[in-house]
Amino acid sequence: MTHYFSVFGWANRPEFRFLDLFIPWIFAVAVFGFLAAWLIMAVLERTGLSRHIWHLPLFFLALVILLSSIIGFVCFP
Repeated sequence: MTHYFSVFGWANRPEFRFLDLFIPWIFAVAVFGFLAAWLIMAVLERTGLSRHIWHLPLFFLALVILLSSIIGFVCFP
């Protein structure tokens, strides 16, 4: 019997197995960090607080790296 979605596959590998496709753990962490940073930037844009940020793309990149690091430290398998 094959499992179509298992977190670690057969061994303790840091990757997701989805329909026989292995997705690295760091990719999932980076996607969640990007989405969280995008959500924070949307809130900052909606409230008008982004006008106090000097360089928005640089701030967004730093926020993605920060949130990806935090998510990776908290949720590492």
